[in-house]
Amino acid sequence: MRRLRVTVLGPVRAWNGEVEIDLGPARRRALFAMLAANANRPVTRAELIRALWGESAPSAAAGNIYTYVSGLRRSLGPAGGMLRSGRAGYTLRLDPGALDADRFEALCEAAVAPAAAGRPAPAVALLDEALALWQGEPYANVTGLFADLDRHRLTEMRIAAAERRARLVLTGGGDDALIADLTALVRDHPLHEPFHELLMCALHRAGRGTEALDVFHAARRVLVDELGVEPGPALRELQSRILAEPAAAPPAVPVTPVAEVPAAVAAPPVPRRGRLVGRDAELALLRDLLDAVGEGRSAIVWIEGEPGIGKSALLDAALHEARARGHRVARGSAEELSSRIPLHVMRRALRLEDAPHDDPATAVDRVLGHVRRLTAEGPLVLAVDHLQWADEVSLLAWERLAALTRWLPLLLVATARPEPGRRDLARLRRGVSTRAGHLIRLTPLPPSDIEQIFGRTVGVPPGATLRSLAPLAAGNPLYARELVTGLVAEDGVRVVDGLAEVDARADDMPRSLLDTVRASLDHLSPGAREALRYAALLGDEFAVTEVAAVTGRTPFDLMADLEEAVAADVLVDAGSELAFRQPVLRRALAGSIPAALRPTLHRHAAQALADNGGPVTRVADHLLAGPPEVDEWLVGWLVAHGAELSRQAPEAARQLVRRALASHRLPPAQRATLAALLDGLDR
Repeated sequence: MRRLRVTVLGPVRAWNGEVEIDLGPARRRALFAMLAANANRPVTRAELIRALWGESAPSAAAGNIYTYVSGLRRSLGPAGGMLRSGRAGYTLRLDPGALDADRFEALCEAAVAPAAAGRPAPAVALLDEALALWQGEPYANVTGLFADLDRHRLTEMRIAAAERRARLVLTGGGDDALIADLTALVRDHPLHEPFHELLMCALHRAGRGTEALDVFHAARRVLVDELGVEPGPALRELQSRILAEPAAAPPAVPVTPVAEVPAAVAAPPVPRRGRLVGRDAELALLRDLLDAVGEGRSAIVWIEGEPGIGKSALLDAALHEARARGHRVARGSAEELSSRIPLHVMRRALRLEDAPHDDPATAVDRVLGHVRRLTAEGPLVLAVDHLQWADEVSLLAWERLAALTRWLPLLLVATARPEPGRRDLARLRRGVSTRAGHLIRLTPLPPSDIEQIFGRTVGVPPGATLRSLAPLAAGNPLYARELVTGLVAEDGVRVVDGLAEVDARADDMPRSLLDTVRASLDHLSPGAREALRYAALLGDEFAVTEVAAVTGRTPFDLMADLEEAVAADVLVDAGSELAFRQPVLRRALAGSIPAALRPTLHRHAAQALADNGGPVTRVADHLLAGPPEVDEWLVGWLVAHGAELSRQAPEAARQLVRRALASHRLPPAQRATLAALLDGLDR
């Protein structure tokens, strides 16, 4: 039988040998694309329906799936037997490498080892081969929920591969085509800051410093215009270095580490001492466990907490202690873009990149065998950072290793952030407890620790005005660093008598801090983020019925999204209402709404709250934040509720009544009522 080949890195196409197959109309082609992307595993009819129609599937969807599959079998001709059906669903059989997306991912993965070994040339050759597979936008002739999601995933991987290739070429001295390649990448992906950074380096290395600075200014214009954010620290630092250095001494190439090397093979970089602030009790526990594993006793540790709370910093400090004790250390860090590469993080942690890519069960057995051999030679600390991004096979390996700890001198450590709805992570977490492991939940740092982070970030002790901003960080170390970094970038920090002071008021949060906080919420579902944005308009506290009124959704429909936010520690119960756990979270979410749209949403919120019997003070707050125009509804509400508002919030009532009286189209009777109300307020 001739070999079936499929491409999705461009238009979805298929060949039986050298003969192209007619995949038929759009939905049949979309169904084939999903089966190909999930080759060699059954895809249920329900999954196919959701992929093709989302939540708007017609009643005849199941019958349509059967029709599409029958049509595909006819189109496949001699290869029709590769499309099989069974109780679990439909399965498309493909040989290894028959799907171009799989070849792309495999080539990118293969480039990791030579790059880590300091051999950029073969790594670049593999990445060139991977990038040459692309023929346009993924799934270019296919629509539907699945295609949209996988298109985004593959595009992000392509960007990552192009960035890695450029860094490797630049590290090796560059080539004649690099500047042209990077210029094209900047044009095609203007919001991807690393491409601007690499182009600046390449130009400066070529003695074209003025053009390099022009790239920075162009990048800043794009980022400010499109996203409303300033360039990140890497771009700003590179600009400063270019300005400070002559063209003959170009800045070093910013190299992104490709893989971490465990101490069992070669000593990894030692983290900077003094980076960790606070966490004395947690670090003391980890030191005790390191002493125990040195005596041949095993343990499991699960470190969890919100993004930026310091999980990785605590892990780095513990691993530094482990190396100081002479323990061998294997550390891997999972990455969101590699979550579909089987055993990716475990291979990197244990330096097994060159091992065969076996089936999952064999691959996991290979990891377990390797760990047994390492622990036979002495204690081992195996740590996985960002476990929530690990692939399914790595999670299976971690679970199997947890079961082995009772017999091996092994300290098994994982860090993870809360992921509501992730049953696999919840199962692993429960397994830590059932095996008498240690659950470390990192809570917000006290203000004194945040002030210490302020001082380390700015380089001098914080003065009274800078210390007064500590509550804005909400105990989160990342927020603290971004707060000070943003103030420094905006020239808001000055040194007075050896202390760092600020001119900015406490409510003037740097944009970099708000951007960081918003990014920390990306793991929530789109529905939860949207519900939170509307809730943020309502204030620090709100009722579910108020969010329902503003969004037009039912309270029952909203509960799943709001419960997800509670599980993720974004919201907390506040009696009969919900509240944002940190004011900075609400500020960041409200700030993500375009400024031009906010007044309209506030006006909508005011009327929705009023129609649902909301408190007059909240209605007034939204009216004041809304557009200045006065309409019939606002006047009618003021006439009906002005007296009550005057008693509860006289200043808000005064502003709204004056705004209404300034309208030239106010009917005489209503004008007289409001004028009398204002007269009473002004007495």
